[in-house]
Amino acid sequence: MTSDNFHHLLLLSSIPGIGHAKIRSLVNKFGSAENVLRAPLHQLVATDGFDQKTAEKILSPSQRDPSFVEDQIKLLDQYHANIVTFWDEEYPENLKNIFDPPAFLFVRGTLSDTDRYSVAVVGTRECTSYGKWVTESLSQELAIRGITVVSGLARGIDTIAHITAIKNGGRTLAVLGSGVDRIYPSENFKLAMDIADHGALISDYPMRTAPDAVNFPGRNRIISGISLGTLIVEAGEKSGALITAEYATEQNREVFAIPGNVNVRQSRGPNRLIKNGAKLVESVDDILVELEHKLMPLTHPVKKEKILQLNNQEQSVYDCVANDPRHIDHISRTAKLSTGETLSYLLNLELMGAVKQLSGKHFVKI
Repeated sequence: MTSDNFHHLLLLSSIPGIGHAKIRSLVNKFGSAENVLRAPLHQLVATDGFDQKTAEKILSPSQRDPSFVEDQIKLLDQYHANIVTFWDEEYPENLKNIFDPPAFLFVRGTLSDTDRYSVAVVGTRECTSYGKWVTESLSQELAIRGITVVSGLARGIDTIAHITAIKNGGRTLAVLGSGVDRIYPSENFKLAMDIADHGALISDYPMRTAPDAVNFPGRNRIISGISLGTLIVEAGEKSGALITAEYATEQNREVFAIPGNVNVRQSRGPNRLIKNGAKLVESVDDILVELEHKLMPLTHPVKKEKILQLNNQEQSVYDCVANDPRHIDHISRTAKLSTGETLSYLLNLELMGAVKQLSGKHFVKI
């Protein structure tokens, strides 16, 4: 979208009382924000949900805030951010299908068509060592399968999910409860920049918006809306992660939860969700099975064995690699080969596109 189009859209949004739902309705009818601002009064009044007073407000120059528009465009340029509208191809497909989606998003980074295959991983800021381990394990499994990991950049579970996705070569999206120029918490600034390089920072709040508590329920709604399902790892009884789960249910999306120790307060949220019907997750397969139809292009690729031409030793090593990461020592023991020989064959398989090397000399089938 050009800055001229930004201008009219932001000008329309600067009018008091004209929120995302009204903007969507108006642009759907008139074709663009510019056409809305120039529409005849009688046509605006004839639009569903708009009375004479609201129509007059839209057409009144005194109700518009050009300084807000100028400031937003300047900040978008300064922070290399962009606006993606409901009508753009880049707009997240999953989010487009919820009730009352944002008319536009502020984006720092790049949205991808593959983000339609996404799972939210959220939880408490005060996670246990168990919660950290589970988050790392499942986020890694999702990332290496090409599933985008969505979270909220908060301390704890969110941070671990983002870091793990990036570390394993995956995409990740962070939905903020502030402007994309206002990183919160501040210690996650470097992580936020990494996310922008491996996905995107997203917000429906204008630039300069501070991270206020009232913004986070709306942010949670976007986290669940942009995802096929939401995984709650650990959460207290009043955690914001449970709000995300509630939105996921309202949006007819899957809710997953990790069972935990009944004596640990961080387990109370997910345990309650499971009691109320959330899918209990013990491994990534529990998520993949539930989302199998929607993830089919990712989870049912052409089988490598049918197209690879391997010699006996390569086949032996390949058979010892799995869909979950395995260390080279484990592979060499199983294949009954030396570490050096195994590594040589693994590198050949990697060049063929049959396996992928992860950090720490772990290998996985692709």
